[in-house]
Amino acid sequence: MTDGYVADFSLALINRTGAYYVCRDLVRGLPDHFSAIRYWRFFRRSEPDGIVRKLLGRAMLMDLRRLAEGERWRKRGLHSGKDPTVYLDPLYVLGNDLKWSDVVLCHDVGPITHPELYEPGTVALYKSAYAKIRQARPGMVFVSYASLLEFVRLYGRGFRFMRVIPLYVRKDLGIGEDARPQDVNRPFLLTVAALETRKNLERSIEAFVESGLREQGYSYILCGPRGNATKEITELVNATPGVQLLGYLPDAELRWLYRNAAGFVLPSLLEGFGLPALEAGAYGLVPLVSQSSALTEAVGEGAVPVDPLSVSSISEGMVKLVTMEESEREQRLAQIRRQIDMLTFDRFLLRWSQLLHTRGEDGV
Repeated sequence: MTDGYVADFSLALINRTGAYYVCRDLVRGLPDHFSAIRYWRFFRRSEPDGIVRKLLGRAMLMDLRRLAEGERWRKRGLHSGKDPTVYLDPLYVLGNDLKWSDVVLCHDVGPITHPELYEPGTVALYKSAYAKIRQARPGMVFVSYASLLEFVRLYGRGFRFMRVIPLYVRKDLGIGEDARPQDVNRPFLLTVAALETRKNLERSIEAFVESGLREQGYSYILCGPRGNATKEITELVNATPGVQLLGYLPDAELRWLYRNAAGFVLPSLLEGFGLPALEAGAYGLVPLVSQSSALTEAVGEGAVPVDPLSVSSISEGMVKLVTMEESEREQRLAQIRRQIDMLTFDRFLLRWSQLLHTRGEDGV
């Protein structure tokens, strides 16, 4: 039995950030709610992987480039389009006839509110996607109230429905054997993030230098997938003693880093939710995050808030992470654990299940 939604999981063809894993868990966790899963033009029972995924991803990007150049869109989908669609990222509404009965998951509106943090081509595509959303007025789901409020500021409230369904800490977090990454020694501060401008990594590196922690024996470890600032960040890391860039790591090595770090650092300029900071708290790390942001919404009062535009503020926060009294550390971690207890995967699936079953008409 199905509630008759198609899941558009085109995101999976080119994305391996946190958004991908959340959407993958949603599709796998609620199979009875989806009549089919679409990967751009194609419907598949299993998620494309390996060379198939790469080829489909390249074909999709070519289509997006044609769209950016103004070429008339041609429908070549394999589905009749009768069932409403859940778009797991706003970008992919561009490839189909967006309907009022559809649902769009919005992680953030960063390309619109902070275009300087993204590639110009990406900004143009998201502008087109949000213009289409504004016209169709489908149901909208947001991962945080911060994202909802920004969307409302830009596009108003006249949509079929608007919901916030917060993200969750994974059930399997911390399960499995650890493996220490090569050439990494304690003590160290840790950042897990894509190498993107919005992650504010260049200021974090400058703050580590200013903090004087290297002279006290600390290093600063960065790990995560490539992004739009990979070149600049790599050059800065290579020129900064005490900073190591590890790239994308297997889970066993990532677990070791979380369990052995002295603190977690993520003063992002923009986040949709801030799940890495919450997961760091689950490992017993007090996270340093941007004040008044989706990060503080996710982690609550347990985090160390800083001004993300101030190197000195970030530097002072880093020092606080490693000099904090144990009683304060335990108090902050207790606050974070309360957040984690509320943000469970089961609750996430339940709220999505209710929304899809009622088609957003019950005021959930």
